[in-house]
Amino acid sequence: MRPELDLTPFGFTATESKVYAALLQLGPATGYAVAHAARLARANTYGALEGLGRRSAASRLPGRPVRFRATDPTALIVQLAAQQAESLDRLSRSLRDAAAQTEPETRTVNGTRAVANLIIQLVARAERRVEGIVAPELFRPTLPAWRRAKERATLALRVAGEAPTEAESLVSGSVRPDLPTVLLIDETQVVVTAGSGETVAGLWSSHPTMTGLARALLQSLT
Repeated sequence: MRPELDLTPFGFTATESKVYAALLQLGPATGYAVAHAARLARANTYGALEGLGRRSAASRLPGRPVRFRATDPTALIVQLAAQQAESLDRLSRSLRDAAAQTEPETRTVNGTRAVANLIIQLVARAERRVEGIVAPELFRPTLPAWRRAKERATLALRVAGEAPTEAESLVSGSVRPDLPTVLLIDETQVVVTAGSGETVAGLWSSHPTMTGLARALLQSLT
């Protein structure tokens, strides 16, 4: 059974989630067809279509009868990731201004998806510089974050092994494929990984000792 699409964690309503899912299944469709497929009242369906339109998750096509089309899922994910990054930026600045001096922390995550999400959050919020090594399997799913970081921070990034084609404008070279992912963000945070695939484990730390070790490792490879 296919899992139900849920966009509510990203600010959409449950009805908008159902309507977006119906549009994905139908392709360009009238409001009546969407209401029938989603088993919703037409008034609720049109309200949801308007809400999706305001969030750029769907668009109204020209011509008669009026039809609607869902935004490509990949484009929607990139858009939502950018919005989440902006929200986290604002929260990070507020917390930094409001909080007293905090103790350094170290945490671990497991699995490719969890490690990629960690990298996305840190890299997208980088303010000055990101340097290090990244494995190709972690570069591709984090590509939107690297593009965002390049707009406001210096990237000194190398790929472990052969660099993907889409990495050309973002990386400065490559290193041995057996080297782990090591990223130093704004000189204050470090991400290090071990393993590969679903067995990959990531460590994030703001401890000065860890950032110092990462800096020394990266300098030894230049």
